[in-house]
Amino acid sequence: MKRALVWILSIAAVAAIGTSVWYFFFRTEQTIDLENYQPSEQFEPAYEALQPKGPDYDIEETVRAMNSLEVAQYKSEDFMSYLEYVAKQDFSRVAPEVLEQKKKLFPILQHLFELQKKYEDFDDVWMIMRSAGTGAATLSENVSPIGLLASLCTGDATLSSMSIVGSLDEAQVAAFEQYEKEKELKSNLEKEIEQVRMAYIEYLEGYAPVYYKYMKEWDALCLKKDKAYVDLYNGRSIDAYNQAKSILNEYPTNREAMLLKSLSLINIASNYSPTPDSEADDKKLISLYREMNLADAKPAEINDFLIEAETTLDNYIELYPSRSAPALVLKGMIYHHEGEDGKAISYFDQASIEYPRQAEALADLLDSYKNRSYLNNTQEGKYLLRLYRSTMEGFGIFSPNLLKAKYYDQHGDSEKCKEEIFNHFFRRGNQKVYDCLLSDMEYCEQNMYSGFKQILIEQSFLDVSVKPTKELGMIKNDDEIEVTINNRSDIDLENVRIFLCLHYTDMYTDEYDVQKLPSVNIIKHHDKTEIGTVKLNYEDKKYNDITRIRAIAMTDDKICWIDNVDYKYTRAADTAMRKQKKQASDSKLQLLKDFDETGESLKAAIASGIKITSSIASKDGDLWSSMKSGVSDLVSGKDKKLRIELPRVLSLIDPVFSLHQVNDPDKAIRPDEDYLSGNNIRLKFDYEPKNGDVIPLYIYSDFMNFKVTISFKDGKPSVKSVEIV
Repeated sequence: MKRALVWILSIAAVAAIGTSVWYFFFRTEQTIDLENYQPSEQFEPAYEALQPKGPDYDIEETVRAMNSLEVAQYKSEDFMSYLEYVAKQDFSRVAPEVLEQKKKLFPILQHLFELQKKYEDFDDVWMIMRSAGTGAATLSENVSPIGLLASLCTGDATLSSMSIVGSLDEAQVAAFEQYEKEKELKSNLEKEIEQVRMAYIEYLEGYAPVYYKYMKEWDALCLKKDKAYVDLYNGRSIDAYNQAKSILNEYPTNREAMLLKSLSLINIASNYSPTPDSEADDKKLISLYREMNLADAKPAEINDFLIEAETTLDNYIELYPSRSAPALVLKGMIYHHEGEDGKAISYFDQASIEYPRQAEALADLLDSYKNRSYLNNTQEGKYLLRLYRSTMEGFGIFSPNLLKAKYYDQHGDSEKCKEEIFNHFFRRGNQKVYDCLLSDMEYCEQNMYSGFKQILIEQSFLDVSVKPTKELGMIKNDDEIEVTINNRSDIDLENVRIFLCLHYTDMYTDEYDVQKLPSVNIIKHHDKTEIGTVKLNYEDKKYNDITRIRAIAMTDDKICWIDNVDYKYTRAADTAMRKQKKQASDSKLQLLKDFDETGESLKAAIASGIKITSSIASKDGDLWSSMKSGVSDLVSGKDKKLRIELPRVLSLIDPVFSLHQVNDPDKAIRPDEDYLSGNNIRLKFDYEPKNGDVIPLYIYSDFMNFKVTISFKDGKPSVKSVEIV
């Protein structure tokens, strides 16, 4: 056994020596000097931009620079685009060690640049660098923002020269090999490319360990920030405050920690409720101070927390004026809490101006967050990403427009509320950030439903549907879908921007993949409009993986949800199964108050406004043309189906309708036609009532549910009862 082990180790040693000899052989052929480089005139500005400015560094700026330089490498179309990008960057707070290593890429780039000028066969030689920066999947298709580092930086943080060469064999070398294969290079050009290849290996050999070093520090910092975010998610504002303060003790100018600390302090102040007993208040404050590791502090006003938050935000704005928008939002929150609404609105106004201008600077660390893929594995991790993005992009609780809209809604100014909601979505569209639009819609529904609803059209009368596209006749293409909007309202939608929201298997409940669809000039009322085709590009999901479909439509003066019909009825069935009255939220009930409506008034409107037409009994005034045919089939005697007309006021509660047969009460019949017309909602069911039938019509909504019992006796339909159920 021992002999076998010695033999195996000996073979391994010989193999290692052989590999080292192989590596040494090619290294001796390498003629590009990475150490004694003098930049040419074209390369000098970018090279000088990478010159270290001093020993101090900021870890987040360092990570941002490492990521952005890799992203720039694969996104740039040519040498000059990349050089121009690098020359314009501010690397003053980037670790000198990183900059020194990145400078070693420049002799390689300049050598390639000179070859491009010398040989016409090298007119697209930049594609080698571009492809290497994506993990070398292909020369024309980029697949990963930092594929270069992702292919190297997995596993132990200490890399030997040979492990780097091994990783390069699997990824980056492919870029050189593919280039040689596609170009069918002559022998002298192959030698030139081989020199570049080996110089690139040497560059990576020095850069990868440095990258690891600072990513290890970044990961440690992220663990602390993650805890602060999760504490906020779970309502533990004091724990979040302590964690943010701990980060600032180590990194006094950390941007996120300063914002997290301020937000935590605002939450603590907001959750504090003073009592008439000053002695009890003192005890409560002492307890708070103790939890906040401020045990030596004496009882004071709760506003002291807000003063500390504002001081922190002022420091933030002084340090980061070009990224000040989230701090301005938080300052507005402080003044709103203190009752100085004029100042609060002023700060929200300023933040509204700054967010679009600062969008690129604010989102500069987002790629670093996106590449922490483990965050997508838990609900808390997804919350962390959303909160970070909301801070940097100005949506959700960090939207200055929505905060203003909420203020106006609370003060009964519905016009200004609607204006600010629309301003928010207009700003977000201009920033070209779409994937969190659902969060925006949900925030509006939860916090100011009444004002929000008034810029929606009757959304229950709009449907979205998808189906797989067809290829080669009847064969379905399951990774591409056709999208159709059915407008059952009586309003034309003009200049429509549509965002399709798809929920797939294995997603969390409130998670969607959002894709912007082609804009549409008009979606006519009472008409179906084909919007276009969409390629499914979310984690290799196919058509059969889609479990829920929603859409958001925006026009120049409207915003609306558009749901799939099946989704609407699934929600309705869920309501029906609860066997109890569904209590609507206060914000939804406020909508009814704004329109002077109640459950009882809607019940009365149904009883007095319902009209029923069937083959048993009909009057000319009760008839209407079929939406599908445009001809009154009932008049001609061809159509004996049940038609029901209800007052339009019910559209306020976004209803869905179903009919239950007498002989099969468990089977619900959806209306074949369900659309708005003037002051009415018109329903047509594929059902022929018989004399003596008693049929329940159910009207479901998130507000309340109604049961309308219809009787057919002696050739006449009548309403026996209308109930709130």
